[in-house]
Amino acid sequence: MAAFGILSYEHRPLKRPRLGPPDVYPQDPKQKEDELTALNVKQGFNNQPAVSGDEHGSAKNVNFNPGKISSYFSSIIAEKLRCNTFPDTGKRKPQVNQKDSFWLVTARSQPSIHNWFTDLSGTKPLTQLAKKVPIFSKKEEVFGYLAKYSVPVMRAAWLIKMTCAYYAAITETKMKKRHVIDPCIEWTQIITKYLWEQLQKIAESYRVMSSQNCGTPVQPTVPEVEQAMKQWEYNEKLALYMFQDGMLDRHEFLTWVLECFEKIRPGEDELLKLLLPLMLQYSGEFVQSAYLSRRLAYFCTRRLSLLLGDSGSNTVTGGHQTHVMAAPTGNALPPTPTPPTNGASQPQSPFMDFYICPQHRPVVFGLSCMLQSIVLCCPSALVWHYSLTDCRNKTGSPLDLLPIAPSSLPMPGGNSTFTQQVRAKVREIEEQIKERGQAVEVRWSFDKCQETNAGFTIGRVLHTLEVLDSHSFEKSDFNNSLDSLYNRIFGSGQNKDGHEILPDDDAVMTLLCEWAVSYKRSGRHRAMVVAKLLEKRQAEIEAERCGESEVVDEKGSVSSGSLTSASIPVFQDVLLQFLDTQAPML
Repeated sequence: MAAFGILSYEHRPLKRPRLGPPDVYPQDPKQKEDELTALNVKQGFNNQPAVSGDEHGSAKNVNFNPGKISSYFSSIIAEKLRCNTFPDTGKRKPQVNQKDSFWLVTARSQPSIHNWFTDLSGTKPLTQLAKKVPIFSKKEEVFGYLAKYSVPVMRAAWLIKMTCAYYAAITETKMKKRHVIDPCIEWTQIITKYLWEQLQKIAESYRVMSSQNCGTPVQPTVPEVEQAMKQWEYNEKLALYMFQDGMLDRHEFLTWVLECFEKIRPGEDELLKLLLPLMLQYSGEFVQSAYLSRRLAYFCTRRLSLLLGDSGSNTVTGGHQTHVMAAPTGNALPPTPTPPTNGASQPQSPFMDFYICPQHRPVVFGLSCMLQSIVLCCPSALVWHYSLTDCRNKTGSPLDLLPIAPSSLPMPGGNSTFTQQVRAKVREIEEQIKERGQAVEVRWSFDKCQETNAGFTIGRVLHTLEVLDSHSFEKSDFNNSLDSLYNRIFGSGQNKDGHEILPDDDAVMTLLCEWAVSYKRSGRHRAMVVAKLLEKRQAEIEAERCGESEVVDEKGSVSSGSLTSASIPVFQDVLLQFLDTQAPML
């Protein structure tokens, strides 16, 4: 094919080039060379350069008209804006009649709805079902019908996409200048609200059963609760498919799942047992966010600590109530084993009593598995750190609430080789978490350095930088003013005698100067703030040197001691050294 000059399809360009073949003068459709004016016919085309007489020079001596340059530049900007603007094809788009493909659900159309959803749950092609798609007045009603007819999740997601396309077409026709709502966020809010309503019905039934005495016969399950359980099991699977297909907002949905666990009251082990498979399904997604992993780790450690406390008070050894409603099928938790005959099958831990308990064993294994997954995949969420803003993540580490190490928590699989390898890896990461937490607590300073003067200086410099970055300069009140900022910086470590400047004062002054002019911080206020702090610090040191008795008299005369101290600024050497070595150059 190359011999005939024909390119293959994979090497053929997508668009025909505008300039034509190379080494040929480019031709435009409406170029001045083709204009047959009287002058061009008589004399031929004469190219008039923009700057005559200096074709190959820099034209620095030519006087240009600023107005003409401004107009040319404005035309360039306008042409660029026009080229970057997508054409509005809404007027030329053929109007689709929604009545041809969609029909609104009413009370009279229930037989047709039954037939349509029966076909949707079967094997009828979607191309035929798309000719008439039912639309509900409330979007959340579609989840009830999907669960009622047990529609496969892939075909159910198709119906949700068709519903979303219908509402998008309606919005586009009714409103020209509209605020576009992200359908992922909208459907995330709809399905989480629907799931939360079903979960509340199930939780209320569990609370009623737990309030009954042990001797009371178990009441039969209410049909309403059975229906809520069926809706929960189906729509949980549908939400998982939508999550994996990108139809839901990932962070919003994971946050909702986490909030469901955080709202479970202590002692509601049945409800926690029901929700544990939901948490384990998204364990791989949780560990990708350090923020969500930290909140989830706090929940796991709190629940495990409560279980350990109950075990210590011998509240688990008694019998448990019969569970009327079991957890959803497909639970990945290991089956209940027989009591171990020796210590080799399971490690000796405070959770040994829970291995034979059918109620608490899945809870312990599920929480332990989630916590160990966070240790292995997101150890940053367990590092001890400061928390100044988020009230949920307090200062410390989630592991502070757990009396034993995560490597000592139970694992499924007994004492197999794979389990031993996982425990060894968990212990290795635990040591890394301890080292990182200790480094944060001592502000990444070594033990030997902390015992020297340099260590104290580094600590004070880091403290000053943290105070400057955490101070709010947008407002001023009693707890947030220049005086409070000064007291936080110079309140600790100042010299009580007042005759000598502490050696770390020089480092603090250098840091203040660097903070005032650094490009890594923003704001014009920094230089004025540092000037006020230096002025106040110098006045305080001079007042301590001169003493309270040396004051200005009524005639304005000053004592000789104060003149001597005021003649040489306190931090002159530090400031001059900063100007000579570190100050920015113009």
